[in-house]
Amino acid sequence: MPPQRRDRHRDPGLTVRPDATLKAQATQALSDRDREMKAFVVACLSALVADPDGFLEQLQEHWPAEKPRGRPRKSAPPADGNLTDDAPAH
Repeated sequence: MPPQRRDRHRDPGLTVRPDATLKAQATQALSDRDREMKAFVVACLSALVADPDGFLEQLQEHWPAEKPRGRPRKSAPPADGNLTDDAPAH
C-alpha cells in the first residue's frame, strides 16, 4: 500500500456531522441573511478566541449532548447463539 500524501493545504480541515435537519435550518437561516456556512464557522471561531467566556455563555442553552467517541463496542452474541429472538430455526 503506498504511503498517504500529506495534505497540501496550509490550514487543517475541520470535520463535523450535524443532524441533517439542523444543518438545513442553519443553512437557510444564513442564506436568508446573505451568509454562508464556512464563513459562519470561521466567525464563530474568531468570536470564541476574542471572548471565550462570553461567547460560550451565549451558546450554553444550545450546547449539544456529549456523544461517545470512536467506534461502538462489538456486543457479544447471546449465549444460545441466536442473533435475534425471531431468527428462523435451521
